Amino acid sequence: MGINIFNKVFPQKWDFVGMLRTQAELTAQGVQTLLDWLLEPSAENYDLLLQLAAQADTVRMEMEEKLYEAFVTPFDRQELYYISVQMDRIVEYAKSTLLSIVEYKVEPRKYFIKMTEALSEGTTIFAGAMISILDNKPIESQTRIQEIRKAHAEMEDYYRKGMSELFQTADAMEALKHHEIYSQMQDAAFYLGSTVDIFHRIVVRIG
Repeated sequence: MGINIFNKVFPQKWDFVGMLRTQAELTAQGVQTLLDWLLEPSAENYDLLLQLAAQADTVRMEMEEKLYEAFVTPFDRQELYYISVQMDRIVEYAKSTLLSIVEYKVEPRKYFIKMTEALSEGTTIFAGAMISILDNKPIESQTRIQEIRKAHAEMEDYYRKGMSELFQTADAMEALKHHEIYSQMQDAAFYLGSTVDIFHRIVVRIG
């Protein structure tokens, strides 16, 4: 393995990139758990998603605290902070989707599942991209970025198809409930896109 290229950018006292990788892995696991729950609702998956979301948030807050203690430049620090926040929003919206479906007592629609499948794919690829960066493989990271953008585009497409289907629903109250859930999943898609945009800037600068 080559020298960790992040060693040239970040101080050694705190493993910020390792923290980001852990957060990325927890985010991917959380989204996958939402998908598992949509396909086969269970109390175990329900509780697991809440636990994973809490763990991811703990990692984010820990990194935020450490950023105050060890510095590079404000620009680099902001990138670390923002990419962590964007990832946190993804898993938070996954949790919100779960809670809303339960609270509103609605059945998961086909495009809920398809959007979650695409989100799961995107977050899983992103976690792998973090490992590629740690292994000093920026070219591989570039390829993974393209794959994440494809997953993001699929979410957008499924959102439009889901909304088109929803507009044909006769029951206005059910339509409102499902629209709220689609909107939360669309927000998760937005933050996936924001996360990969920031990551891409990092890869380009250090590649």
